[in-house]
Amino acid sequence: MGELRIFLDFSTFWVYNGITMKDLQDILIKNLISLRKARGLTQIELGERVNYSDKTISKWENGDSCPNIEALYRLAEFYGVRIDDLLCADFQVDLPAKQESPRRRYSKLVITLLAVVAVWCVALLLFAVLSLSPNRVGEWLCFIYAVPLSAVTVLVFNSLWGNRRYNYLIISVLLWSLLTTVFLQLLSYQLWIVFLLGVPIQIAIILWSQLKKQV
Repeated sequence: MGELRIFLDFSTFWVYNGITMKDLQDILIKNLISLRKARGLTQIELGERVNYSDKTISKWENGDSCPNIEALYRLAEFYGVRIDDLLCADFQVDLPAKQESPRRRYSKLVITLLAVVAVWCVALLLFAVLSLSPNRVGEWLCFIYAVPLSAVTVLVFNSLWGNRRYNYLIISVLLWSLLTTVFLQLLSYQLWIVFLLGVPIQIAIILWSQLKKQV
């Protein structure tokens, strides 16, 4: 009993690999606070999730008391980390990605649409210029070329700040519009075979998209 009392009295000065119990408690407090704030939870909300009172959570974070093994296990399980992580000085809390505001998403959509409109304005301008030419031949193809160019424009902007899962759909539109453009450009040759070439490419695009989902 005397040995146990001595251990408790001097536990504050116990050292493990150069780290005292006080250091471990400070590390635990820092990690607990960081994890809770990273999840955007109040002490009351966290207490409800792990079945402890907000006063108990407050004591843990203020250093007035330490969570026992069961509490540490609940906290680690809730945050999806190991108990060792809670006591690690170098533990990095993964902050949840900030959700983009609707206003910012709307602005990006407008910019993308403006770029597409610019493509069609150029096509209209070329159509007007070619229409005034004495040798009017195939000026309507300007609008045909505008379709794959629009697809390329959308693909670029979607890759920059959109949902890349839609890239496969955009690439498919680009593929078939490009093949259609080639066919119409060489309409007199009736090159229907160009559409057959698109079939294996389309299958490859679908398989590629499924492969990405599994990775």
